[in-house]
Amino acid sequence: MTTLTSADDPDRLLSINDVSDLLQLPVQSIYKQRSVGEFCPAYKIGRHLRWRRSELIAWLATRRDPV
Repeated sequence: MTTLTSADDPDRLLSINDVSDLLQLPVQSIYKQRSVGEFCPAYKIGRHLRWRRSELIAWLATRRDPV
């Protein structure tokens, strides 16, 4: 039986800093890409943005460079 750690939980909600760390992108780059509609959709909870880990990983797979 495989036990998922909280970091591996596909339903885990990620903060902007978590996403920044995971994708190795500056937070400002994520905000900029969001403002032009080029980033994975987020959930807005109050004033905070959250991404479901599984949705972010699936979105990332669609961004693969074909070369």
